[in-house]
Amino acid sequence: MKPPPFVASVLFPVLGLVLAAPLSVSAQTPPSAADPAWKKHVVFEGFPCATANAADYNGDGKMDIVASTGGKVRLFAAPDWTETVIHVFDKLGRQCIHSEVFDVDGDGDPDYLGGHSKGPVFWLENPGGGKTGPGPGGQWTRRIVEPDINGFHCLLKADVNKDGKVDLLINNFEPSGPLADTMIWCEIPDDPHKAERWTRHAFADGDARGGSHYLGFGDLNGDGWGDIAAGAKGAPFEDGNWFAFWTSPGSAEGVKQPWKKTVLATGQTAATNIHPADLNGDGKTDLLASRGHGFGLLWFEAPDWTIHEIHETPEGPHCLTVVDLDGDGDTDAATVAKDSRWALWYENDGQGNFTPHLIDGDQAAYDIRAIDMDADGDPDLVVAGQNSKNVVWYENPVK
Repeated sequence: MKPPPFVASVLFPVLGLVLAAPLSVSAQTPPSAADPAWKKHVVFEGFPCATANAADYNGDGKMDIVASTGGKVRLFAAPDWTETVIHVFDKLGRQCIHSEVFDVDGDGDPDYLGGHSKGPVFWLENPGGGKTGPGPGGQWTRRIVEPDINGFHCLLKADVNKDGKVDLLINNFEPSGPLADTMIWCEIPDDPHKAERWTRHAFADGDARGGSHYLGFGDLNGDGWGDIAAGAKGAPFEDGNWFAFWTSPGSAEGVKQPWKKTVLATGQTAATNIHPADLNGDGKTDLLASRGHGFGLLWFEAPDWTIHEIHETPEGPHCLTVVDLDGDGDTDAATVAKDSRWALWYENDGQGNFTPHLIDGDQAAYDIRAIDMDADGDPDLVVAGQNSKNVVWYENPVK
């Protein structure tokens, strides 16, 4: 694929080569509007929101949304988005920078995991039985997952050691503290209600300097074990602006040992997100990424990790989801550029060529999730609006 005119020439797109990312864009011209149009549903307005996720939290069969905004964690119950505060931060103005949702304690209902960027990472126990608010039996109990995090930006659930149980991946943004330049995965303890913290293992042990951001999990080398990819935004930290992955050593005990780091590319100004998927249908797992504090989306083609630019113009594509959005069997992508204020989905032709479609020309975001909100069988998009001070979801028109 020919590089865009403002990207440095790529002479030998091989593993580890320094490639310059776009530094500026001369004009902000959005792509054509998506046809058919996606319907926008507003859940909440009033405060900046960095993260939102969805699950049937109250057990009524409908997808609810939990968002952290305005110093609180708030549950919005479908279909009317009735608000219940399930956690209040101890310091004014704090909110979760990222979140996850899964059944931590195995009692059959989804729990909430999150934390302020400075930590700690915690989980909120769902009281269950449809009791999702204050009052007898309705309290959400806060318990610690990881106390030593200093500047995390991503939580990601995955079964790292293939024991059939969900683990939690956590990055660490800051180059200081007990986990400086380190990223970890944590096992749920035998009794998560009584444990002071979860069992911690480092997969990036002191070799993730530079402002690591969001993580992706998938088998990149075909050995049956999940590897972990990440982007790092750089400024104000040294040695950033890279995409890389860490290869699992394999075996249930081996994953607790050192993982091998592979640098995909440096010079990727303000790198943030990266997710694995077979993008060109050749049976190999590729990686799709965004420069979320800079410009544009790109993908790395396995096995040599050749870079292909997807869309150079969007400014601040901080969030990213990689999923089949149009039901044609290949993997598409979606983002919301927080600075351009464009919600976009990228249609894959099955060979790794992507066509951008504008969903909304006035929406910002820090976080995006692909979730079937209306139970019609296709993934919709849940968006946490940071600069736009809202939480919305977009209804996928594909039938």
